[in-house]
Amino acid sequence: MPPMEIPYRIIHKLREMTDRHMAFDFRFSTSSFHHRLLKLSSYLSKEDVETPVTIISRADSILENRFIIFGIDKDYGDRIDWHLDPKTHKRWPVKFWGDIDHRDSSHLGGVKFVWEINRLDFLPTLGLAYFLTGNQPYADKILDIVREWQKENPYPNGVNWISGIEMGLRVANLVWAISYLSAYDFKETDYEILNRFMYFHGRHLYRYPSKYSSNNNHTLAEALGLFLVGFYFPHLKGSEKWFDFGKHVLEREVERQILPDGGSFEYTTTYLSFVIDFFLLFKIVCDQNHVSYSQMINERLKKSAEFISALMDDQGHLPNIGDQDSAVLVNFGLNNWENFTSFLNTAAVLFNRTDLIKTHFPDIKTLLLLGKKTVFQMDGKIRTENEEPIFKTTAKQFKESGLAVIHDIQGNKTIHFVGNATKLGMPPLYAHGHLDALSFYLTIDGLEIFVDPGTYLYHGAREWRYYFRSTVAHNTIRINQEDFTPQISDFMFDRPYHILENNLETRANRIVWTASHDAYHQLKPSVAHTRKVIYDKHTSAFNIQDDLRSDGSYFAEQFFHLHPECHVSIEKHNVNIRREHLHVRLDADQKLQVDCFRGNKKPMMGWFSKAFNHVVAADTLVLSGNFDNNTTLTTHIYLNTIYEET
Repeated sequence: MPPMEIPYRIIHKLREMTDRHMAFDFRFSTSSFHHRLLKLSSYLSKEDVETPVTIISRADSILENRFIIFGIDKDYGDRIDWHLDPKTHKRWPVKFWGDIDHRDSSHLGGVKFVWEINRLDFLPTLGLAYFLTGNQPYADKILDIVREWQKENPYPNGVNWISGIEMGLRVANLVWAISYLSAYDFKETDYEILNRFMYFHGRHLYRYPSKYSSNNNHTLAEALGLFLVGFYFPHLKGSEKWFDFGKHVLEREVERQILPDGGSFEYTTTYLSFVIDFFLLFKIVCDQNHVSYSQMINERLKKSAEFISALMDDQGHLPNIGDQDSAVLVNFGLNNWENFTSFLNTAAVLFNRTDLIKTHFPDIKTLLLLGKKTVFQMDGKIRTENEEPIFKTTAKQFKESGLAVIHDIQGNKTIHFVGNATKLGMPPLYAHGHLDALSFYLTIDGLEIFVDPGTYLYHGAREWRYYFRSTVAHNTIRINQEDFTPQISDFMFDRPYHILENNLETRANRIVWTASHDAYHQLKPSVAHTRKVIYDKHTSAFNIQDDLRSDGSYFAEQFFHLHPECHVSIEKHNVNIRREHLHVRLDADQKLQVDCFRGNKKPMMGWFSKAFNHVVAADTLVLSGNFDNNTTLTTHIYLNTIYEET
């Protein structure tokens, strides 16, 4: 914690002491809200959006209080228990929020599981179902939920008042849900509960802002929440300063939390999807209401679109770098991964860039944000799907983000490689970073082969949390069974390592990615690791050279993590990898012993997590050996046997 953060923390504690004993029984004289809220989606017509069966089906489940929370089917029955953890079935206490230790998961479980339902991200589904069908029970349910939620979460008591990010997301989801209710007959009591809800969220977000070591995506959620409350509820006491503060923070943070090359300052791909949406929805609201804002918002959104487009293969897959908790800002019916493609579609329309479109244009979120009329102006500009594939090789490097991309199309064969030389994460905590330096990701013909295993869980699963963040869980090299740097807690690392080299070059018919780090320089004896990946365009093969430099003895391990649908067979130092029609061969260095683990817990090895709270077994290759002084380990990955006879 930097010295300047100490007074900030003390002020927070003093405010907590005041709020703990304060009576919050405010009454609101204004029995309405601003008309501009109902105009947020006024450009839409029922004909703009086909009524997806999934939306109506999910809305019907919500009417019955049935949800899926991180893969868990939860039926709450007659009443939602807002303090119940659906995984442990234990209840969090309803007492002053500052007296609840939400980081202690040993008794009640990981707090994310109870927070997830309290994000109210199902409300936009109800609003959209009402908009598309006109069935009043969908709209009634929104107001019933807000009424019940406030009754069971009386400010400032309960676990749901602890985190600013949760409050910001609640505000955004409720705002978009209400925006679909322009035909609804609001009662005076409806206005009162909405005003009360927004007031307490605005008050708390402004009173307890995230700064310094907490200044990450939480800050963006808080700022957007304040901006939305201030803009759409201008009659509330404090709304003007909330609006100004939220707008100022978003305009300030866009240059910090989106890097100049479009990547994430937290060095995680899926959190970039989350972060982008804060600025995108801020832009949408400002554009529709002629509110001026910093043009850096547009510049960084464009850069992020170019960054994501380069990282994404032709089927919409991206490497799962850093933490992944499946978060979305406002639920438009898409998951965290689908949100990437949607953002590219939206950016293509906003910035007139048809080259950004990958697949599934237009998607429902783009239609809901921009309207059918705006979206279908792109009709005549989009490349046709029947266009014949041509020979095309691209090599792109994103220096600030630490990533290198090789994408090759030869006839009907596509190859997509991402080399990872990212920093550990956002300082000073590096909370969402993983120990993944010099790892890589490879898809062939839109099928993932070599992958980043993911995240699985945050709180309450120390062994799993340690594994998925560790050096072992990435396609890189570990020395003497030591992590690149120690893990201090679930969201803290010790000293950061540094990337010393990260270059991408095209040499005749070869593309060469070279990277190195200093993570093992502190060992005794020290070991320096430089990885060189050479892609031969003619043979469609990758040659990986790992140079290890030391003046002593050490134990080295190479890790190769495969997608769960890959099947492995080993013949001495030759590894055959098959997935559907693909046949890839990995030839290990003769100096190494080759082992394969799948679904092991001792040692923890061979697991894959595509989404939060989801884990399956997958093959992990471990190539290991003892060495003295300098050595070079050479691994060949052959793709020229890619198509099997049928």
